[in-house]
Amino acid sequence: MNRTTADPIPAFPCVGKGKWLETRVLLFVLCAGCSGTAPVGEANAAQDGSHEVQIPEISTPQEVVEPAAQDKPKEGKDKPEEVEIENPVFEARTIRFAWCPKKTVADAYEMSDPADQHRIVLTPGVVKGGSYPVVVGFHGQPRRGRNPRDYNFPTPVRDVVVKMVKDGEIKPVILVLPVFRFVGGNWPWFDPRAFRVEVEKLLAAQEIEGTDWFAFGHSGAAGCGGAGLNQAHLMRPRAVGFFDTCLGKGWAKEIAQLEKAGIRTLNVHSVETAGFRPRQRPEYQSTFDFGRAYGPVGMKPVSCPAVHPGAALRDQEFRCARSKSGLTEGFVVDSGEGVEAHKAIVEPAVRFFLAEFAGL
Repeated sequence: MNRTTADPIPAFPCVGKGKWLETRVLLFVLCAGCSGTAPVGEANAAQDGSHEVQIPEISTPQEVVEPAAQDKPKEGKDKPEEVEIENPVFEARTIRFAWCPKKTVADAYEMSDPADQHRIVLTPGVVKGGSYPVVVGFHGQPRRGRNPRDYNFPTPVRDVVVKMVKDGEIKPVILVLPVFRFVGGNWPWFDPRAFRVEVEKLLAAQEIEGTDWFAFGHSGAAGCGGAGLNQAHLMRPRAVGFFDTCLGKGWAKEIAQLEKAGIRTLNVHSVETAGFRPRQRPEYQSTFDFGRAYGPVGMKPVSCPAVHPGAALRDQEFRCARSKSGLTEGFVVDSGEGVEAHKAIVEPAVRFFLAEFAGL
């Protein structure tokens, strides 16, 4: 896609010139430019610690790291295969594209290989000329040096959402899966507002329109420094989900912003995942009292509804909680112990968020 002088966001080349990879129906790669415009307002979360969201919340690479993917790519399969789709109504299609929010953080958004780029997944039923909800999923903190293709979050989430659409659990949606590389901080300078503009341009090029927007994230996607889901309100979503995210200042501040904006917010936690102060040891503890985090942001214990995330809830006072306005809800789910519980929370949380909370 070529930008014009009318575009509101100046472009900087991140990974060189872009090109399309076309298949019979649709599979393309766009290497877009980087925005040279510093995010405004809340988006000005500089990585030098000048913004209070950034200062105390960045964990060490050993903390809240994105679990390794179970399936590694085969040799010679670094780039996505060009597949032919016979009927786009019944098959998911993927748009991969490169985008970085600011030239100075290009290393964190290096995407010269299509396998490591952001994804837009057009779930079954999304067709040219249609209008569909847009759901954005933010992964957690990856280990330093790991390529985005190996992250444990994007592909499993894609599989869950596509299956939900195929099974008729939710209507067709546009799933967007942004990525970043860990070079010292989470989601550096990622402005959700500018990212939404970029995604809308790509969808418009396919003659597809996004309607309501939704966002959710896991682990270090929020609360442990950086932008990303910590500034989800800038995306103007209808609802936001925090799934076993860190419980630091970035998370607490965003809960307040979402309440102020009248945006419904879902919290689903199972184990303490760093970010809370005072620092907790050990990490991934299932006995952590989430009332210590939920209470200060305005949630109080309530009677649990018949339908909730997961098969069971933890036996603690704040296992079901809600703010006075009713906009912010929290559930403490029993998904097991340790890091496995942390990984296991994703699927039930995604399912509940999309089908029940967001009403899709």
